[in-house]
Amino acid sequence: MKKVISINLGSVVFAIEQDAYDVLAAYLTEIKTNLASTEDAGEVIADVERAIAEKFIALKRSERSAVTTADVEQVMSEMGSPADFADGESEADEPAAATSESTTSTASTREPKRRLYRDTDDAVIAGVASGLAQYFEIDPVIVRLIFVVSVFFNGLGVLAYIILWLVVPEAKTTTDKYAMRGERVTLKDISERVKKNIDSIDEKDLEKAKGLWAKMRGLLDACFSGLGKLFRVLAKVVRFVAGIVLIIAGALGIAGLVSLYSVILLSDKVFFPADVQTALETLEGSAIGIVAMFSSFIMMTIPLIVLVIAGASLLAKRNYFTVQKSVTLAVVWIVAVVVAGTTSLLQVEQVMQKVGPIEGRFNDSSFEVQWEGGRIYGNEHELNIVPTPPTPPNQPERITLTGTYDCLEDSVVIDPPSESCIQGLRTTEGEIYVID
Repeated sequence: MKKVISINLGSVVFAIEQDAYDVLAAYLTEIKTNLASTEDAGEVIADVERAIAEKFIALKRSERSAVTTADVEQVMSEMGSPADFADGESEADEPAAATSESTTSTASTREPKRRLYRDTDDAVIAGVASGLAQYFEIDPVIVRLIFVVSVFFNGLGVLAYIILWLVVPEAKTTTDKYAMRGERVTLKDISERVKKNIDSIDEKDLEKAKGLWAKMRGLLDACFSGLGKLFRVLAKVVRFVAGIVLIIAGALGIAGLVSLYSVILLSDKVFFPADVQTALETLEGSAIGIVAMFSSFIMMTIPLIVLVIAGASLLAKRNYFTVQKSVTLAVVWIVAVVVAGTTSLLQVEQVMQKVGPIEGRFNDSSFEVQWEGGRIYGNEHELNIVPTPPTPPNQPERITLTGTYDCLEDSVVIDPPSESCIQGLRTTEGEIYVID
């Protein structure tokens, strides 16, 4: 049985065994002692704690999985000895340094692999140019100039920047930032990095008095910084306007659909044309028709819900499209599309029989038809008209034929139509027949 306590390391809470805590506390205390005389001690210690926390996370340690003494010793061997922070080590420190070198010889002889990240600490817009500069070890100003010049070549620079913005991850953690520079996350590297950052402030002041390139670089930095601020302001305005527009469009669309379906289902449909009324009544009169209407409503509503969620995400600067939510909406929408399509096709024939008259044109036979209560079968040379009984009330079964036929001449009204004559109708290409 071991005592376990909770600690906050690098703004992350861990459960840690008491023995492991004692070892880790002694390690951090020694680091603070070696940094007592330096001005940047606070920044270095904060970086060290974040780096150790990230290494514990990589070992899958958290509030539920306690850090062990073995974990602490492994992290300490990767980070190095606190003596690496000492400025100008004395001879008394040499044995400790030798011990540290023996424990980290494998890691020190192996060059770390440089990785591509977006450097948002030195970003004008999204840190793409500065990240590429870190990867290729060149001045960020040069990369930014390349992007600006490439804009004039069919806008390829803008497209490339946007793609890299979407694809390249941001260097968020201490480990990411060191990997971006091709450095190991050790005490020595952290100390050197912080010292370089402090020295670079003095170097920038000295560069103001050096050469033409230094002056140009300062001017370009100022220009890019101004453009970056302008872009960020415009991006905020566009994001706000786009979010409002998407929310309003989605909300109005949903309200319109609800109103439309309320009128269809709850009113007498007097606002619709007669044909539309008949079609809607036909759909409401069968279970399949009701399923078709409901699934169509779901199919049209889900994209509008997506618009509202997207608008809210833009306004809140937070992605509300969780994996579970996105998958659920996608699955429901696909099912609704399939059901709506299938049930609608099953209702087409029944609706067309009741809606009539229906007009149509068949270009291959060059005739127009107006059909009442029946079906038409035809090809390029033969037209058979088969009435479908019973005929609806107040709609007499009447066919008017115009043209020359095998059994009829000139114009004639057949009421009711002669079945023997109807079956014998043959067309001549180019003639027009009207069935009224």
